[in-house]
Amino acid sequence: MIQFRQVEAFRCLMVTGTTVGAARQMNITQPAISRLISDLEADLGIRLFTRTKGRLEPTNAGIRFYKAVEENFLGLERLRQVANNIRNDAPEHINVACSPVLSTSLLPQVLKEFVSDDPKVTIHVTSCNTSEILLKLQDMKVDMALCPAFPEIAGIEQTHLMDLGMLCAMPPGHRLAEKALIYPDDLEGETLIGWLPIGPRAYDMEQATIDKAQIKTRYSIKTHSSHTRYAMVAHGLGISVVEPFAARIWQPNQVVVRPFVSEIRYRYVLAYPTSAKRSELVADFQAATLRAIRAYDFNVEGYENWRCLT
Repeated sequence: MIQFRQVEAFRCLMVTGTTVGAARQMNITQPAISRLISDLEADLGIRLFTRTKGRLEPTNAGIRFYKAVEENFLGLERLRQVANNIRNDAPEHINVACSPVLSTSLLPQVLKEFVSDDPKVTIHVTSCNTSEILLKLQDMKVDMALCPAFPEIAGIEQTHLMDLGMLCAMPPGHRLAEKALIYPDDLEGETLIGWLPIGPRAYDMEQATIDKAQIKTRYSIKTHSSHTRYAMVAHGLGISVVEPFAARIWQPNQVVVRPFVSEIRYRYVLAYPTSAKRSELVADFQAATLRAIRAYDFNVEGYENWRCLT
C-alpha cells in the first residue's frame, strides 16, 4: 500500500533533483529517501527513476506520476490555506468557472452585483471551455460555474437561467445590414465563419438550420471561440451566426449585428457539484446572477423577442 511519506519523498526528489536536497527538505537521511523511493516503486510496480552518471533521472512513468502527485498536493495546499484563513479569520472566497465569452461580458456585471452584497469576499475566476468546466465541477475544484447548458452528468446539478436566440454578425456596409431581421434564407451564397465541431451542440443546431433552409453557403473559417468568430467578421472574412453576449463588445469594433430568426436557442445555466454543501455565498452569487441577467443590455434593436429568462 502506498504511504504518504513515500509520495512526499518522491515529490521532494522531483522538486529538488537530488537525494541530498530531498533529504534536507524532509529532514531525514539520504538512505531514508532512497528506501522510500524504492518502496514506492515496489508498491506501484513501475520504475520512477534511472541513475545516469550518478544522477537520478525521472522516467516517463515518473514524470506522468509526478503530474498526478502535484494535482493532489495542490489540493492539500488548498486545505492548509483554508485552515489558515479560518484560523486568522480571513475573508471567505469562492471559486467560479466561466465560459470565455461570458467571463468578458456577463460575469463582470454579475460580480459587480455580488460584491455590492459581499464586499469582503475574494472571487477566484477560471475561464475555460465547457469540457474543462465539467471536470472542475466533478472534481469539486470550483464552487459553481456560469456556462451554456449541457446534457445531464452524474455529480453535477444545473439551474436554468435563460434561453437566448442568436444574432447574425456582419461587417459594416454588408448587404444584410439594411435588414432589421435576418432569416436563414438570407444567408444564401454567403461566406460564413462557422463553429468547429469541438462544440457539437452549437455546430449541429446551426448546420441543421442551414440544411432545413436548403441554401448554399461556404464556410471559410471554423472555430470553437465566439470572440474569434466576431473578430473574423470584424476583419471582413465573412459573416457569422453568433451568440449574443459578446455583441456589445464587438459593435464598436467594426461589427454590425441583427437578430437571427431561427429555432436555435442557447440555454445558459449555473452549475454546481451535486455533493457539495452550498454556502450562503453561493446563494448570493445566484441572486446576483439573476439581477445581472435581467439588467443586461444586449444593445441590439428588436432582440428582446428572442430572450427568455427563467
